[in-house]
Amino acid sequence: MFLVAAATAFEMDAFLRACPPEVPFLSLITGVGPVEAAVRLTAFVALSAVRVQGVVNFGVAGAYCRENGGADLLDLCLAEREILGDLGVCHGEEIELLRGASLEIVDAFELDRNLLARAAAVLTSSSVPFHCGPFVTVSCVSGSRRRGALLAQTHRALCENMEGAAAARVCQQFALPLLELRCISNLVEDRNLHSWRLREACARCGEVAAAVVKGLSHG
Repeated sequence: MFLVAAATAFEMDAFLRACPPEVPFLSLITGVGPVEAAVRLTAFVALSAVRVQGVVNFGVAGAYCRENGGADLLDLCLAEREILGDLGVCHGEEIELLRGASLEIVDAFELDRNLLARAAAVLTSSSVPFHCGPFVTVSCVSGSRRRGALLAQTHRALCENMEGAAAARVCQQFALPLLELRCISNLVEDRNLHSWRLREACARCGEVAAAVVKGLSHG
């Protein structure tokens, strides 16, 4: 059975409203940020009485660049890999990655290719357009266009979120396949909350995640 995980009740409620009652799944609200996500997901998987066959992590994200084919508001994105974007040394808005012979740093995680292909097939068959590429996980949401551009360029990333890399690390530890699906609620720019579309993005992501979980369960 798949475990469906989202950071907040706003995101999960949209999924629960849209998911057909005959589709089997487990659900978890991870809380916001990498620490809460890692702790709650680890505890759930370790203590679950039902075997978890895979994790579907979904929610909202901020898009780095909508030019040149990048994601725009309310676009859907699938993660190919997750990167811990602000694990390092901060110089102003730039982040120097931690590297060194004596350091064992793991800050990038490849997501399951089989689940990714199956989810892409579900979306394609439903005529739902989507983007696919690297995601960045941050502890602090980027509040300027310059910081977003630096993260996007460094990691060739589509968007940023606050839980994905933590979920990827937990799934790696438990040898569980992970799929991550996000809907763009805002552009990463000089902070302007008036342009955010959080409510619509939560609703759209929940609906699409429900269709994907249904497709994966029947596959």
